Amino acid sequence: MPDQGSTTRPPDRRAARWTGQRTKRRAEFVEAAIAAIGEYGPAVSTEQIAARAGVARPQLYRHFRDAEELHRAVGRRAAELIVAEMAPLLSRPGGAPARMIDQAVRTLVRWLAEHANLYRYVTQRAIAGAGGRQDVVADIKTTLGTQLSALLGGYLAAFDLDRRIAEPIAFGLVGFVESATGRWLSEPGSLTEEELADYLASWVWGTLDHVLRSAGVSVDPDQPFPL
Repeated sequence: MPDQGSTTRPPDRRAARWTGQRTKRRAEFVEAAIAAIGEYGPAVSTEQIAARAGVARPQLYRHFRDAEELHRAVGRRAAELIVAEMAPLLSRPGGAPARMIDQAVRTLVRWLAEHANLYRYVTQRAIAGAGGRQDVVADIKTTLGTQLSALLGGYLAAFDLDRRIAEPIAFGLVGFVESATGRWLSEPGSLTEEELADYLASWVWGTLDHVLRSAGVSVDPDQPFPL
């Protein structure tokens, strides 16, 4: 005779379906927000975001507690996009260092330039430092720096060099390129995007070349590194 005191309830498919629909709808609102930021700039209003999503403003707040939660969701999505763009270039060993550096630097500069309003939206809220928004910018740099550190560590080990220096080099280079590009977006002057990428790539290689030469290692930047 079955135990009357222990009944197993079937899964609530309606609740699961509602959760899935809610998650999908939130993602759609975030994409609408990114599109609105691209159109109206980093000072975009929630009214403009709602209009872009094709809903009334109060409907946004059925899916986000407040504007701050929407800001954080946009920031996380921006981080996902930029990391997805850069990850293949920072996790794939092999190839000539000059080409690898050029591809990585040019990709980062191009992405930031193409998404300048989104970048400003995220960084301006990071500067404000409210609601933990600083974490979005820090997470992007941390993820890229960690990936580059692993790549550099492998090459340093191949040359029998101290791979402990890979992390400070990697994080320094990521911060350098991001900061220089951010400043250029605000004050480009007469420098073109291509010229900026060329200069940054050469400076990055100059840093790495100095590290290697200081340890007595000389390499040809146009020849593949040892794996």
